[in-house]
Amino acid sequence: MTIDPGTPLGAVLALLPEVILTGWALVVLLLVAWRHKSAGDSRLVGNISLIGFALALAATGWMASQGVAAEGLPQMIALDGFRFASDALLLTIAAGVTILSLRWLERQGILAPEYYVLIMLATVGMMLLAGAVDLITLFLGLEVMSISVYVLAGYDRTRRASAEAALKYFLIGAFASGFLLYGIALIYGATGQFNMTLIGAQLAATEPTLMARAGVALMLIGFAFKVAAVPFHAWAPDVYEGAPTPVTAFMASGVKAAAFLALARLLAEAFPGYVELWRPVLFGLAVATMLIGNLVALAQQSMKRMLAYSAIGHAGYLFLALWAHSDAGTAAVLVYLLAYSVTTVAAFGILASIERAGARTVLISDLEGLYAVRPFAALGMTICMLSLLGFPGTFGFISKWYLLSAPLGVGEVWLPIIAMVASGISIGYYLPVILAMTLKPTRTRQAHQTIRFPRPAKFAVALCVIAILVLGIWPRPVLDFASHEAVRLRQVATPILTR
Repeated sequence: MTIDPGTPLGAVLALLPEVILTGWALVVLLLVAWRHKSAGDSRLVGNISLIGFALALAATGWMASQGVAAEGLPQMIALDGFRFASDALLLTIAAGVTILSLRWLERQGILAPEYYVLIMLATVGMMLLAGAVDLITLFLGLEVMSISVYVLAGYDRTRRASAEAALKYFLIGAFASGFLLYGIALIYGATGQFNMTLIGAQLAATEPTLMARAGVALMLIGFAFKVAAVPFHAWAPDVYEGAPTPVTAFMASGVKAAAFLALARLLAEAFPGYVELWRPVLFGLAVATMLIGNLVALAQQSMKRMLAYSAIGHAGYLFLALWAHSDAGTAAVLVYLLAYSVTTVAAFGILASIERAGARTVLISDLEGLYAVRPFAALGMTICMLSLLGFPGTFGFISKWYLLSAPLGVGEVWLPIIAMVASGISIGYYLPVILAMTLKPTRTRQAHQTIRFPRPAKFAVALCVIAILVLGIWPRPVLDFASHEAVRLRQVATPILTR
């Protein structure tokens, strides 16, 4: 099915999932103005929001099944399998976080249902960011996502730590956006183009200029801030710990996934001619992020701070796939983000259910003896920790193996070796969580007795844990799909280059 995004109808069809989700967010916003006083109202808004995610996901599936393509290039939004796969992943993450939030907000005494509207708008921004083939669209998606998440990080207005997290995230996010916008301006100055494919063709056909090099460097710095890569990572632990726990899950999975998906497309389409410039930068970011993220995580006692440094380390692993600059590397980005996101949502879902009302955070010591009282919660967290570690039999192992294969496939040995060393270091903070839950006794007789897992959270966590185990044993459909869409990613440039 071919459409012309230059026409009003074609533009709506090209942005159909985003249009549906935005329209649904506006409908929900009207409902919020009417029903916003009780816990039941908040749950109602959350459940209706899930319908919006389902409709947007159905629209994404329809576009993918119809093989929707564009005519009248260049475009501002991609119409390829990589974009549809990205949208499906981001919508699934958002729906999972919404399910985790349904009872959590009520338990914490947060009864402002505008929360779900912000989740939907942030997801629209993430989808635009991941699907953008134009630098203006990329920046707009980034800002729509970021502004919504700034507010979500400070949504628990009864806690000072939440306000602090929002302020830090806002200041650092604005700083990163400045780098990114300045880089976009320099790239436009060097090429006269905003479309990624046209930029790639222009840069490949001319000698590298100082303006173009500076633009590439500034854009990489902007993305490094967004994904919390070392040395641009200092904000992440404080923000992750201070933000409401479901929001932390949203940032650690959805925001990070959207940024990496956008960066993968940017490097593949806009800067393939400058690969010798950005590869050393990614090499340094990967090594520093993997080692420092995992080493500092060893000293953490708070579960959220430990998972924050773990997320930093996993960002370093993803740089390996980007460094490879190959179809296998792009496929590895999709597979690894799926495995990491599913595991992260499940882990934070368990933490959110364990968290006491008004508590600042859950310490590793708070989990002692959990298996004796809540065996299924302990088992679920154990599977999550093993998947993040990359233990055989989990989807995390398959995704990490697939990711390490990408640089090996282009002859790079040192990055996979360093990644394996960093993964070995991570045993030192994942294993104590498992030991605390299973081998240590409870501190008091009443410990963990008050934990109640709401049915929506049980469903979301159980689904994620099952996916971790099933895809750890039978990953072939996911691997084949990711490989197929990675090959098609660069085909979007063909109509422009042959025009």
